[in-house]
Amino acid sequence: MRSMKTVIAVAAFAALGSAHASTINIYTGSDDGAPVAGPWASSTAAEATFTAAASSFGLSQLITFESQPVGYNANFTAAPGVTVALTGANYGAGLSGVSNTTLGNLYGFNVTSGGANWLGFPNGSAKFSFAGGANFFGAYITGVQREFTSSLTIGFNDGSSQTVFVPINVNGGATYLGFTDTSSFNSVTISNISNDAWGIDNVTVAAVPEPASIALLLAGLGVVGGVARRGAARKEK
Repeated sequence: MRSMKTVIAVAAFAALGSAHASTINIYTGSDDGAPVAGPWASSTAAEATFTAAASSFGLSQLITFESQPVGYNANFTAAPGVTVALTGANYGAGLSGVSNTTLGNLYGFNVTSGGANWLGFPNGSAKFSFAGGANFFGAYITGVQREFTSSLTIGFNDGSSQTVFVPINVNGGATYLGFTDTSSFNSVTISNISNDAWGIDNVTVAAVPEPASIALLLAGLGVVGGVARRGAARKEK
């Protein structure tokens, strides 16, 4: 029988003396045994709640892996300002690296509407690094089974080492887990050191402005500053 549940857990702020204090909020929903075509009611509800919370920290971008070449690449750029480093053996299509192959809901699968690609790294980890730092991270996790996996974690360092434990389904399907942190972090590592075949997709991270956008912003600020100075000069006359 398929079970669905949505849990929004709020972790008490972590404090290490006066040097570090942060509030970490966790948003998660599980659709145990849900088919690869969905629906994933609890997961999508958790994603919506997380996305609304993340918006208070700034703009986000969605990594669907649709623009990535299919195959195993240990290091790649997933989005502007976001790189990914994989560990673990390459078990081939439908298991490791960027896949567009679906073997069923007990394995990793795509959740992007109209898409096909997803990322797998059984018996390994994926480290997402952010050029400008981040205060939130979220992703769909698919095909995880309690029969093979006892611990799937998301680790990061926001001034102290933090670990978030991902709920593990009995019969595969989909789970969403996202979190926000009032302290910034530079990377997130998802680890599942087991023989379970599973994957992630639709990863939400902070948007990083392109260099051209930053240049335009600075130019705009320069124009505003010039206008303000001219205005002040006229007043002095």
